[in-house]
Amino acid sequence: MLRVSVSQSSLQVDLGGLRTGDSRALDAIPNAHMLIGLADAFMDQEPEHLSNIRDEAASVIGELGVIEAIGVAANFQRMVRIASGTGIPIDEPDPEFGTAVRAALNLNNTDWHPLSE
Repeated sequence: MLRVSVSQSSLQVDLGGLRTGDSRALDAIPNAHMLIGLADAFMDQEPEHLSNIRDEAASVIGELGVIEAIGVAANFQRMVRIASGTGIPIDEPDPEFGTAVRAALNLNNTDWHPLSE
């Protein structure tokens, strides 16, 4: 889904910036640094940190922007958990692209990824 969004919008995005939080690599995405911080806080499961960054993000992207961003993060987390829990294989319409993206983001070396060792 990320690949399609980026290609349809004609943005030049360094996907490595998503993994590292280096928003300089994501200059084409408005408020990338704030969105990465919000996603990180969502995943950290630290309620106070999430509350603080949520308030900060609301001042930058608005309350509806925060709701949308957290909704997207929650949906991706849900999809990964369902796929991992049920053993659903990765759908690879373009296997070479998927392999390259997982390698670039170091996603094969995580405990949640179905292809991890």
